[in-house]
Amino acid sequence: MELLLGDCLEKLKDMEDNSVDSIVTDPPYGISFMGKKWDYDVPKVEVWQEALRVLKPVKLMQYLCRLITPKEGIILDPFMGSGTTGIGAKLEGFDFIGIEREQEYVDIAKARIDGWEIDKQLDISDML
Repeated sequence: MELLLGDCLEKLKDMEDNSVDSIVTDPPYGISFMGKKWDYDVPKVEVWQEALRVLKPVKLMQYLCRLITPKEGIILDPFMGSGTTGIGAKLEGFDFIGIEREQEYVDIAKARIDGWEIDKQLDISDML
């Protein structure tokens, strides 16, 4: 697993050609794309807080990673956020590269991904 702090455009420039097998991401809203602004109405913080509770469940990200990535492949998420794609990638046995420009979210993603790896190794009988 590799979690990178920085702007994804700058970090992507440092990566070798053809170095990942798939890109699974959820880009941020309200950005300019190809000279055009898309998604004009950026939801308020309260909407995002609630939406994050139900969006991108880990099982969905596991499925998407498995669906489009060859065995032993590398998955890139250039807008990593809290690391849900990274969790899905790791649970499916893929290597993962996540890029995030905010240190706070790199730390959150690392803790979440590490936590899921620990949870995956737990035996339910240990909890009884």
